[in-house]
Amino acid sequence: MTIRIDSVENRCVTTSTIGYMCLALTLWMASMTTAGWYEHMYAHGTALLLPMAAGLALMGILAHLRARSLDAVVFFGGALLLWSAHAAGMSAGEPASYTGWYWAVWAAFFGYVWLGSFHASLPRQLFLLGLTLLLLAGALHQWTGLAVFRAIGGYIGLITALLAGLVSASGFIAYGKETHSPNDDHHPAGQPHAA
Repeated sequence: MTIRIDSVENRCVTTSTIGYMCLALTLWMASMTTAGWYEHMYAHGTALLLPMAAGLALMGILAHLRARSLDAVVFFGGALLLWSAHAAGMSAGEPASYTGWYWAVWAAFFGYVWLGSFHASLPRQLFLLGLTLLLLAGALHQWTGLAVFRAIGGYIGLITALLAGLVSASGFIAYGKETHSPNDDHHPAGQPHAA
């Protein structure tokens, strides 16, 4: 049995599209709060954390199975970050310095992934750099108590969410014109579908 390369690539595009869109949506909702647009994250924002973490974990598995190492690491890391943020939201208060270390450890992790991403596309590199800076700003805010770091992190987060959306859409922009299924909308009428 032979597998068509374009068919496998389309499945990789779907995995990447869904994974980065999970990150884009969640980052946008969280960053609106840290940028100062809202006082705190409301129910619709916090309700995203656990399902998006589960979605990212699934996309991480699929990316790994398709040998998309960078996407797999980003999605697994994102899933763990969102899941732990959800769990932390249900716990009692903790010292700000400890929370700062939490954000610093995640900044170090995604900084490490960013350093390994230089073979990837520029939007993926910028996304990882933005995510690293966002998490670093969160750590600095917790350690210093200066609201300016929170606001800077919020606006970096909004930009990073847009970059994640760009990465998500870029796959469909590049490969979405190809039709390989009877379910595709833009297949010329009366012509047989590719096998």
